[in-house]
Amino acid sequence: MTGESGVRKSSLAKVAEFLAAKGPGGTFSKLELFEAVPDVSQADRRMRDLRQMGWQIDNYKVNPNLRPDEYLVRALGTRVDLGERAPKLERKNITGPKRRRILERDGHTCQACGVRAGQEFPDAPGRTAVLTISHIVPVSQGGQNTDDNLRTECQRCSSPSNAPAPALPSTRQVLDRASQRPFTDKQLLYSWMKAGQRTTSETEEIFYAWSRLAPADRAEVMAALADEIINELTGR
Repeated sequence: MTGESGVRKSSLAKVAEFLAAKGPGGTFSKLELFEAVPDVSQADRRMRDLRQMGWQIDNYKVNPNLRPDEYLVRALGTRVDLGERAPKLERKNITGPKRRRILERDGHTCQACGVRAGQEFPDAPGRTAVLTISHIVPVSQGGQNTDDNLRTECQRCSSPSNAPAPALPSTRQVLDRASQRPFTDKQLLYSWMKAGQRTTSETEEIFYAWSRLAPADRAEVMAALADEIINELTGR
């Protein structure tokens, strides 16, 4: 594929051209992308690069209306297909040891919604959480790979579409919201802040363990617990 000048287009420009043809609101499958740009062996990686340039592309992880192999173009970014200069992309890989350290620090729990690795989402039965390491301040905004800028998130909270991140809250905004919570919530928030991570209670740990049992075993435990509750209420 070449441009009007006869200059061969880069793989990034080819993928951008394909997405621009779909336009905002347009959907496509990965197969369509590969068929449209057959000589680009890593078209999906080029899409990730474009996301860092302001292109907003949803997948099923952030848009439940999409199929697993379907994508939605929400907005176009830097038009590298039209010759606009592409910003320099800085790749910051997270090493295996650091990934394990962050997961252990965060208790293998999404720090945004509290779901545990392998746990079903309450509003999406049958769909389990997969944890990843995300940047608090995105790399595209100068975020570094330091421990204090990394946290554990599930695939839904990690915003894989890489849409522009909302503005960071101010100290006053966070304090005002915390001050409006009931006393018990303030105590819990303070304990999380002091620990530097969101902790779970023993009750939550037990529920997580129960949720990992087979369906028949979960029913057995639930029935036995119900009997204990009835006996305690009736004084038996």
